[in-house]
Formats: sequence, C-alpha cells, structure tokens
Amino acid sequence: MTSDQEIKVELCQTMKELYTERILTDIGGNLSFRSEDDDKFFWITPSGLQKNIVEPKHLIKMSMDGEVISEETEMNPSVEWPMHLRIFQEDEDFKVIIHSHAPLATSVSVLKDPPEFPPLTAELGFLVPEIIIVPYEQSGSEELGEAVADKLWDSSILILENHGVVAVGETFREAATKTRGMEEYFRLYLNARQFGGELRKFPGFD
Repeated sequence: MTSDQEIKVELCQTMKELYTERILTDIGGNLSFRSEDDDKFFWITPSGLQKNIVEPKHLIKMSMDGEVISEETEMNPSVEWPMHLRIFQEDEDFKVIIHSHAPLATSVSVLKDPPEFPPLTAELGFLVPEIIIVPYEQSGSEELGEAVADKLWDSSILILENHGVVAVGETFREAATKTRGMEEYFRLYLNARQFGGELRKFPGFD
C-alpha cells in the first residue's frame, strides 16, 4: 500500500515536470490527492508558492469538511481548495486532481464560440474522448466545485471556461498523461488546420 509520504513525493515531482513543460505557471495551477493513510483527509498544494519549488513539507492537510489540519507548514492552501474538496466528495474513485493552466487548452477556454473538436487519433481519443468546456464560475467558489464535479461523470478531464483545465485519476501519472494528451490534441488540431480543408474524424469513435 502506498503511503501519503510517497504520494507527496510523486505530487512534487509531477508538479516540477509540468512546470518545466509550462503546463503549470509560476502561480497558476494546483494539485491534490486523497489521503491513503486516512480517507477522511486530503492533501493540497499551498497558495502563492512558485510551482517548481514546492516540496512535501509545504503540502497542506485538509479534512473532507474543508478544515485545515495543522501540519508542518503554516502556509495557506490553494485558493482552489473548495473545488478540490467538492471533487473528492463527489466520488471516492477520484484519487488525485491536477488543475493546470495548460496554454493551448486555456486558449480554447477563452473562445466565445469554440469550434467542434472531433476525435482525431486513437491514442488521443482514448486520453481525451470528448472536449467538454465547463461554463464559467468564479475561481475558488463552491459553485465552481459543483459545476466541475457534475461534469466529471462525463469526462475525467475538463476545460474550465476562461480559466484552465482539471484532470482526475487514480495516480498523478494518469492525470498528468491526460493533461498532456489534451495539449497534444490541440497541437495536432492546429497543425492540421494549417493545411486547410476539412478534418477527417477518427472513425473508431463514431
């Protein structure tokens, strides 16, 4: 059985990787996981700390009632903790959460009338079977958490209107792979559009 300490290390490593890939920004994005030691709690990244220097000692323990549990750090939890909390409350199978400001997906999030995004390849269709954009709710609000938790039944990775991306999974590797997969999808979409003509949908997802 994996311990919380081991998952903390995995979280920090994932955060550094995604920061290097510019999927996380200096202050944009947050990660969390449901405690393996006691599922009445979850751990989340702090507010205001640059993403590439977050260490296990900086993570903040919270109860499933939204209470901060005093631990090693005196830092505040990410302002998005209500969204993370609501996702964990929605289903016990949601083990980890990655909220990022991935540049291409976030660019799509600000389009007033986004185009249709069809499945293009088998691999990307498996990672991101459908592009779902959650209507805007204020960052850090309970309403945002409700909107995201509801749509996670349709897809385990979502775009948040005028905001960013949320991905859930059983491990940080899984959630990070989905996040990268969405960025790869939009890179392929943009590259294909440069050649002109109509996109051919991948038939395996019709």
